Amino acid sequence: MRRFYWLPVLPVLLLAFTSVAGATVTVKPDRVGVKLNFSGTTVTVTGTAPAGCGVCLRVTSLPVRVPLNRQGKVAGFWMSVQKTVVEGVPKVYQVYTSSRLEDLPVSLREEITGYRDAMVGGRVTEKEGEKHRLLSPKEAQPFVAALVELYEKKGLYAVHEGKVEVENGRFTARVAVPAGTPQGKVGVTAFLFKRGQVVAQEEASFTVESRGLVRWLRLLSGTNGPVYGGVAVMVALFTGVAVGMAFGFLDKLFGKGGVSDAGTHAH
Repeated sequence: MRRFYWLPVLPVLLLAFTSVAGATVTVKPDRVGVKLNFSGTTVTVTGTAPAGCGVCLRVTSLPVRVPLNRQGKVAGFWMSVQKTVVEGVPKVYQVYTSSRLEDLPVSLREEITGYRDAMVGGRVTEKEGEKHRLLSPKEAQPFVAALVELYEKKGLYAVHEGKVEVENGRFTARVAVPAGTPQGKVGVTAFLFKRGQVVAQEEASFTVESRGLVRWLRLLSGTNGPVYGGVAVMVALFTGVAVGMAFGFLDKLFGKGGVSDAGTHAH
């Protein structure tokens, strides 16, 4: 009798195994190099999905620590009136879907709305001289929201509806890696859903790393601070001299009459 009880369960187990196995995800290239002229690139995320499944990709970087100041008018001048540090918020949070947002499972839709999933770990510390105070969630919310809005303008935060192509049991998406993406691992989570329920979830990642001069300067800043500072000063001086020479050349080329008139006027 016991063997007959297993028979109805087998199709369910096979379906579950197929769903999980179908969530396999790969990212190509799995390493993105950042050089001085890096202005952003894309990676391709692919995978397989069971028939009839929709796909939702969530792309997130590790949380970062960011100084954020609130500006206000003091004696008619705009100044920093409140200095804070925001922690626990990823610098990259992107979502790509194969369907309309309305078709996503409720749990996923709630996480995406207002980047709620990204903001949930946000902590804000107020700095006033040597004193530090952790703001309450209600006090911290405007600062976290302002940081998210800033990231959204830079393309680091985005929701791309209907940008995952699903065909013949496979899905493909072109994922943006904007300038400003922090170095290190960027996680990619694929959610496969069907009839309003998530049936499989798979994790993948790619790495953003510095190369060339950027890598050398990054290593130098961490291992030899004085030399790095000297290099930074030399670069600043060279830039200043170059700009000064350029303006001097333009002044001689186009500005003779204007200089003469201004001098006369001053007298």
